[in-house]
Amino acid sequence: MKPGESLAIQLTNNLQAANNVPCSQTAGEFCEAATTNLHTHGLHVSSKGMDDGLSYWSDDVLASVAPAGGTALFNFSIPSYHMGGTYWYHPHHHHATALQAAGGAAGLLIVDDPDGYLPTEYSSMEEKNLFISGHNLNTLQAMAASAQTSVLQTAATTATNAGLATNVFLVNGQLGPSLTISGNTWYRFRMVYAAVEQSLQLSMIGGAATCTMKLIAKDGVYLHTIPRDIATVYLYPGARADVALSCACTTYPCNAKVSSTASTAGPGGGGGGRRLQPGGGRGGMGQGGHGPGQAGPEAVTVDLLLLTINQGSSTLTTLPSYTPQRPCYLADLRNAVADSTGAIALNGGPRSVTWNGVGTSMTYANTHQNGGTMKTWSAMASLQVGQVHELTVTGANAHPLHMHVNPFQIISMGADTYGGGYFTTGDWHDTLLIEASGGASSLTLRMQSDVFTGKMVVHCHILSHEDEGMMNIIQLTGTEGAVYSQAKALDSTCYQGSFQAASPTPSPASSPTPSPSLAPSTSTGSSSPVPSPSPTPSPSTGSSSPVPS
Repeated sequence: MKPGESLAIQLTNNLQAANNVPCSQTAGEFCEAATTNLHTHGLHVSSKGMDDGLSYWSDDVLASVAPAGGTALFNFSIPSYHMGGTYWYHPHHHHATALQAAGGAAGLLIVDDPDGYLPTEYSSMEEKNLFISGHNLNTLQAMAASAQTSVLQTAATTATNAGLATNVFLVNGQLGPSLTISGNTWYRFRMVYAAVEQSLQLSMIGGAATCTMKLIAKDGVYLHTIPRDIATVYLYPGARADVALSCACTTYPCNAKVSSTASTAGPGGGGGGRRLQPGGGRGGMGQGGHGPGQAGPEAVTVDLLLLTINQGSSTLTTLPSYTPQRPCYLADLRNAVADSTGAIALNGGPRSVTWNGVGTSMTYANTHQNGGTMKTWSAMASLQVGQVHELTVTGANAHPLHMHVNPFQIISMGADTYGGGYFTTGDWHDTLLIEASGGASSLTLRMQSDVFTGKMVVHCHILSHEDEGMMNIIQLTGTEGAVYSQAKALDSTCYQGSFQAASPTPSPASSPTPSPSLAPSTSTGSSSPVPSPSPTPSPSTGSSSPVPS
């Protein structure tokens, strides 16, 4: 997709009605396993749908598409100023999200960079898409049994009886695939960790191969200055990373593996890292051992992909330090003065997300009290659109925080960096887990509530935790289309319409200087740079169902 385009999808649900046991009839919080919908993870798009008067659903996770042939039109209007990046999609029907997503119903989304957005050294890189999915058959089988669905109900038992691993990791749907690359050549690896639990700490392992990794973007947002030298890529459920990779051999050809090695120290060596239960470890390609019996953020030891490196260029191109021009909704907020503040807590024990201590677990019983439904659930907070909001977050050392609609920026996190620089203040995310921050630490985040009013869902991206109630809603109020009025004062080069290419000029290698402090905005901004949604925009990529049956 390109910024300014619309993606229209006619989704058909071919899951079997017999597996759609109502929540009132199952034990626990896993139920309605055959009802589905479609969520675009990370896209900065509207969360509205047919309940808001539209003739289609946008990124509304309260949409429900019934099994046995139910259909619905989903339309996602990509703003003309949307940053190019790596995203993904998966179902998000509450109480069935983990079972469907971990069962394989997920895929890659890419928003292309506008022409001329990056210097040639970056834009000319050959891209390699790594859609990494994790499948813990132990927790899948337990969820299936609780939901009373026949799909995956014997997954772990069948694998164990066959002598196979029950903790499996695929790359582009394949177990232990191989990839051939040329030496001394930069490649752009787009990595998506489409998982509902466990974490990866990726590096390149190979005796005769020397590989260099440089971070370009995380969660679909470019770093303020690219590239950044890293030794490890930290991926947790829902996270993405765009990495420039180059390898060379002492003698050609040679091999290297893209591998995850669990660290007891966690990112940055600050404590809080976790290792798999006994039985985890490095088996065959893609096999992570037996796997844990309970879903969590444990790091996995597993080999994912075999790289074969053939002789290429005799010299490696130097990647220039460069500061990408940013859309105004991603202007640097480190020296902005927030219009509002609030505290989000991810509470693992009660499976709840709260705002300033207010909020109840979204269990089936709670959402259906007094004749209520998910659609009548009261938001835990309201935020004005077109403003900057500061969030103090606790619990993101053990539970990946994911926020829909708007990405957020790290303002402080106890240290300036973790994970050898992989996590750095000023970086942007839509999903964040920093185990090294420790249990007593909190994170300070800021975000713009840009353009879109409606529901902004906040939840733990260990998706079984979300299904068990660890989710809540912030209502974005005000005037649809409002933008932050002081974005250009923060960053005079930011753009609110389509990107207009100019001759790129490399920036200094040092970190960008934060813009001057500003007073809070006094208005909700100007009219929207995004056209109002049309009822049935023409599709840009076809109308086939993205959700496997």
